[in-house]
Amino acid sequence: MTTTTEFAQQLASIDTLVPRDHKKVGKIAQAIYTRQIVTVVGVKTTAARFLPVSHQGYSNETYVDKVDLLGKTRAEFIGRKLKGIERRAHMALFREMLEAKQAQDWQTFFSGRFGKACTIPDGLCVACWNCSLFGGMEAGKGATFSRIRYFDTFSVEDTAECIQSDDLPEGMAIGNTVGEDLSVERGEASFHRYEYVKAGTRFPLLTIIESPTLLDVAGYLAAIKLADQHGYGKYSANHGKFETQLLAVSTGYPLFSVLNLLTWLENGELINPQEKLQFEAAVGEPMTLFGGGIEAVREALDEQFIAYLAALDAAPEQSKGEKPKGSRK
Repeated sequence: MTTTTEFAQQLASIDTLVPRDHKKVGKIAQAIYTRQIVTVVGVKTTAARFLPVSHQGYSNETYVDKVDLLGKTRAEFIGRKLKGIERRAHMALFREMLEAKQAQDWQTFFSGRFGKACTIPDGLCVACWNCSLFGGMEAGKGATFSRIRYFDTFSVEDTAECIQSDDLPEGMAIGNTVGEDLSVERGEASFHRYEYVKAGTRFPLLTIIESPTLLDVAGYLAAIKLADQHGYGKYSANHGKFETQLLAVSTGYPLFSVLNLLTWLENGELINPQEKLQFEAAVGEPMTLFGGGIEAVREALDEQFIAYLAALDAAPEQSKGEKPKGSRK
């Protein structure tokens, strides 16, 4: 057996992604949970200025989120921001693959197979492969069905090194305030000042997928690449580009946290990830992939997507509220 085949045998069946009928909301992604998981570990490095912001702040000032952690003041990159961008990248990937494999546009396919068109944020089908992984976005309408778990992450570098601000030689980035009154002499309030995280700043990546299929894992790995080019954080149309190095993909739970990753990266101890990244499976022995093994999983995307379409075609009509049984490969 190939490495990818052995890896897939520890994952959930593609059939678990087939939607079922729900008496209140129509078709809905199956909320079938097994004890299978996949952990993805990596390092995201900023390739352009990056502005991670989750607070409101003043109208003419925008500051990077910061936290005192492990003896440093670090830039904070919250999991909600990560999930939002990667969800949209995953959705775009799904739509493009659909139109490449089917002789119809994705809107027609969604309406026919999943019962509604897909409109962000309050018109998601909550029945497709994307919604099965990321859940819906409305409380009470599938939002709790998400099977992907994100962790907040923090910069390896101290903010004195990685954040551009007034105190540094270059000075804080400055832009004109929208709606400035040009009849008044320009003063301090005439500028919008903002900090940003510099290029070259590292953030550990740790994500867990529950009840994963091989399609989920391959699709998520592909979506990371798309999201890196789209950009994260505020002003993501021009800022927040990343380069992601994937260190390990495992069918076990991590025996470490983001805090451990920060320390190891600071000390240069992740040159050989096999030595530090240890995992423990809920059942049996975990299978952990490094390097080329991770790329082989990502390359299984097309084949697994075709298998997903075949599973949708083969699925019998479900009676209202009935949950099909999940199974392992």
